[in-house]
Amino acid sequence: MGENYVVVIVTHNRLELLKECLMHVEEQTVAAMEIIVVDNASNDGTAQFLREKSMHGRYRILTCTENVGGAGGFERGVRLVLECSAAKEFDCVLLIDDDAILCRDYMEKILNARQKNGAYKAFAGTVEECGAIDVWHRRRKKGRGLQLQNCPASDYEKAWFVCDTASFCGMVVDLDIMKKAGLPCGAYFLWNDDVEYSLRINHYTRFLVIPSARLDHRKVQSEAPAPHRRYDWREYYGIRNRLLYVRKHGTLLDRLVNRADMFCHIVFRNWLFGMVRMDGYDWTYEQELVRRAYRDAGKFHE
Repeated sequence: MGENYVVVIVTHNRLELLKECLMHVEEQTVAAMEIIVVDNASNDGTAQFLREKSMHGRYRILTCTENVGGAGGFERGVRLVLECSAAKEFDCVLLIDDDAILCRDYMEKILNARQKNGAYKAFAGTVEECGAIDVWHRRRKKGRGLQLQNCPASDYEKAWFVCDTASFCGMVVDLDIMKKAGLPCGAYFLWNDDVEYSLRINHYTRFLVIPSARLDHRKVQSEAPAPHRRYDWREYYGIRNRLLYVRKHGTLLDRLVNRADMFCHIVFRNWLFGMVRMDGYDWTYEQELVRRAYRDAGKFHE
């Protein structure tokens, strides 16, 4: 095939899942030139496991002294990729979290599509969760406000289709485009960091999705919110970062439309639900979380 690629994986305290993820990366029918693992300050034995992996020639390990989130991990991993790109000849970069379990031919199918579709410089495959396609991971821009809509399940019946944003769950980007787009924004911490990075990539190319390239996104039990609580702590980043990426990439009209949409579906809704004590709950946590997200977005400087 004559194409080389590098993998960047971010992990945090999910050692058994990481082992499975790496096993499937190692078993790709087209082998990676290098596997970069960013350990996000894990304390579950991951560090020792990765020290042993680092003895193999293909591995390079970055260990963070604090948890910088998925966004911070990808920022550090991509920085290392760009720093070593002058010394090593490779064509593209695969970005995944430790919960992405690749089918053995994931990269073979992506690289085949890359050779046949020179107009595209960024690629993605199908993300499945519990045996069903998770359409949230591949999305298109819809109208003003940089609104995004999921690519429908019917698209995955095609040989390929095009989208505007892809999650860091199986995103593949040509090295030349990555150099132009720069680093993922580590300050986002998590959620919508991949949307913002995709919008930068869109200046140069859209994403070509290859449905036959499949991966299993392992559903991991997350911290459960309190009874009746609509949000958990991660929603803060989702709201703040949505405000940030629309401000950065949108027009004035986009920003106004986005603000109106978020007011109706987030701010006003939470106030109304608090007034009527929806689900027998006062919604104080949600209201305060949104206030903090808006306040901190206003203070954020790129």
